[in-house]
Amino acid sequence: MKNSAMSCKLFFLSALLLGLSFIASPTTAARPSLHLQLHRIQKISKLSGDPLVKAACAGTAEFEPECVSTLQSAPPHQRADGDGLAFFALRFVEDHAVNITTDIKKFLAVPDLAPLLQSALSDCMDQYNPLDDLIEDAINAILAKAYSDAEQFIDAAITDINQCDAQLKAHNSEEKAENKTGEDVQLAKNLTEFNLFLKKMLSAAMNILKSN
Repeated sequence: MKNSAMSCKLFFLSALLLGLSFIASPTTAARPSLHLQLHRIQKISKLSGDPLVKAACAGTAEFEPECVSTLQSAPPHQRADGDGLAFFALRFVEDHAVNITTDIKKFLAVPDLAPLLQSALSDCMDQYNPLDDLIEDAINAILAKAYSDAEQFIDAAITDINQCDAQLKAHNSEEKAENKTGEDVQLAKNLTEFNLFLKKMLSAAMNILKSN
């Protein structure tokens, strides 16, 4: 099952850089520049003709173009099968959650990270760590045709990402109150946007299951 995960890397995410570069300064400790950004698709010329893709992406609001493009990249046999398309969407989220966790871990290694941001990212790490198990549990439930169980696991994954969002929003509110801008604020904003996208993809998987 792991082999199909590689097929969900799309052109609109090709510019997504989930790496860290450390910039040295002669007077301050090394600060990272985390280039975490979801490159948005402004519009799609034609909505997918696949009924399951249409149903899955209904209600994904501003992320509908990304949702459609993601699910359209699934192999034809998965696009034609509800369980297969839900599996594809869940693997997509799982892969990107792993990448985000890896980058957050690197960022937390910076010695002079702002305490509030460090706390927010540590909490995000705690919330992202169980996602892999939750998604695997959801997939196993789908394979067993236990769709209500799968929906519960997906709900739990969305709740974990919401907890990360809450911490990031608290960090940004504090920074804005102090009229601060810069890398830390942008990092929180970019991660918040990516969180929202992943939640929409989890919702798409949920939509598929509810249509079964």
